[in-house]
Amino acid sequence: MGAHVVRALGDSGIGGVVVLDDLSGGFRSNLPDDVTFVEGSVCDHVLLSRVFERHRPRFVYHLAAYAAEGLSHFIRRFNYTNNVVGSVNVINECVTHDVECLVFTSSIAVYGAASPPMHEDMPPRPEDPYGVAKFAVELDLAAARRLFGLRTVVFRPHNVYGEYQNLGDPYRNVVGIFMNQIMSGRPMSVFGDGRQKRAFSYIGDIAPAVVRSAWTPDAHGRIFNIGADREYAVAALAEAVAEAMRVPGQDGGLGPRGRTESRHHLRRD
Repeated sequence: MGAHVVRALGDSGIGGVVVLDDLSGGFRSNLPDDVTFVEGSVCDHVLLSRVFERHRPRFVYHLAAYAAEGLSHFIRRFNYTNNVVGSVNVINECVTHDVECLVFTSSIAVYGAASPPMHEDMPPRPEDPYGVAKFAVELDLAAARRLFGLRTVVFRPHNVYGEYQNLGDPYRNVVGIFMNQIMSGRPMSVFGDGRQKRAFSYIGDIAPAVVRSAWTPDAHGRIFNIGADREYAVAALAEAVAEAMRVPGQDGGLGPRGRTESRHHLRRD
């Protein structure tokens, strides 16, 4: 998502973009050559402070997170360090340096097991550490707005796919996982009978709205669900990926009763 937001900024004629990334989930080659790139983590508060002090950003887009929802139960310290402490470091610097607007990507994981469609006025009830972390950051942003007047916009995206996905990540991005399995000569793994429905959101439809929000006063202080509203069965998605990659005969890994043992691939981003 970060690479697409950077490119959407460029498409909007906005220059002077500075990118901070630890390259744990992406590659430098995903970014345009004309951006200033700093390799590092938002968890490194000393480095983060130096970046803010040197570049004095007007607007900040915070998309850094480790977004493995199902795995978060087993990596609690890592999850909260990256997704809460790292975010708090960003918020602190935005307050200290009078940033005009901070745009944060949360997740529909904050809704927990609520049935779709999700609405922004639904009470958040996260059920896993990843969702808890995202909601904690939303609460801290609200506190920063009240106490310091920090302008913020929060997006809750879901099931985002598109170019620059890390196809080697086994825990996130079901489209990328299916592609990796096909390229590795393995059947695509689908949990259950494959009839579960999800709305899959193309990143090219999301990134421009994320970019524009910082310059849209009516968006400041608000939370937005963002993503597709048309649902598809996961088995149908597997068939579409197989067709796009020209591997006829793939059945999405479904056995005689439409079941496989994999449970990693239907987690929401």
